[in-house]
Amino acid sequence: MTEHEHRWTTDSTHTTSEGVVIYQRCRCGEHRVALAAPTLQARAAAPAGRGR
Repeated sequence: MTEHEHRWTTDSTHTTSEGVVIYQRCRCGEHRVALAAPTLQARAAAPAGRGR
């Protein structure tokens, strides 16, 4: 097998308590599992102009 730069495509992602687990594969047949750190999601602000 000749060496090459892998071109990873994502098969699936799964949110866990440790972050997001990402299952990827290369066209050469190699597979890998990566873990992305959890990210904080911002909440949407209330629309402006709404009085009480």
